[in-house]
Amino acid sequence: MKKNLSVILFIIFASLALYLSKITYGGQTLQKTISACVIAQIKKNENLTYEIAKNYCEKEIKKN
Repeated sequence: MKKNLSVILFIIFASLALYLSKITYGGQTLQKTISACVIAQIKKNENLTYEIAKNYCEKEIKKN
């Protein structure tokens, strides 16, 4: 019984740690993705402004 309890507590703790890390770093990943998309769009078409490229990338990334 003690063996099962320690495994169950480990699983609960690991799940909690994964959930908290997703909350903490989820927004940062989205911002990096949008920044990379903006850079790629501006390199593809140099006539684009930063704001237009950012709006396009946000719309496309959030759509998927």
